[in-house]
Amino acid sequence: MTTNEKETFCTFAASLLAPPDQGLLADLEQQGLRSFLTEGVSRWGEKPQLLTTLLGRKGMKRSLSALTKEYQRLFGSYRGKTVSLVESTYKPWAGDKKCGMVFAASKGLVMGDPAVHLLDVYREASLEVPEEFRSTPDHLILELEFLALLYRDGTSEQIQSFITDHLDWIPNLREELALARPKPFYRVTVELIDMFLENEQKDIKDTHGQTTIH
Repeated sequence: MTTNEKETFCTFAASLLAPPDQGLLADLEQQGLRSFLTEGVSRWGEKPQLLTTLLGRKGMKRSLSALTKEYQRLFGSYRGKTVSLVESTYKPWAGDKKCGMVFAASKGLVMGDPAVHLLDVYREASLEVPEEFRSTPDHLILELEFLALLYRDGTSEQIQSFITDHLDWIPNLREELALARPKPFYRVTVELIDMFLENEQKDIKDTHGQTTIH
């Protein structure tokens, strides 16, 4: 994928994890999107048939009410009730063992070290966290949107650092999601994100020390 294509993928992936609406359903019916994702999945060595679960077959009408019901069952809200989409919840709340907090090593909490770091990152980039994400600035939606921004305006070093530091928890998300027995749409959504990041990690290793990611 080119950097422009990677930006497009991250933006689309973020939209898949937002509460579904008619705009999303319209996007899923676009032939250009189907071709774009099919080519990407093939490059990753995966079978394009995987996308049928996500995009549906041509002419198929997806039910917004059914998709919304499944979204609410899995994620509940932006913070997440059953399956969390927040980085901090998958990592120890604080990496500094001398911070004095008895729950510093605990997981499942919001506003941990990743969130605090990202607030600084967003501030340096002159970005404001939307109101619904004020307590979860490390929500996957925001992280994917910021990664898309880095593909557009950032350096390869910034991209590498962000993926390594803030998107290493997606395999844990896949495990948590599997426990909730999701219907295929959101299972495939997270699988695609994981595949994309796995291939980016390979590119990072292959291009270490260079100025661009191919």
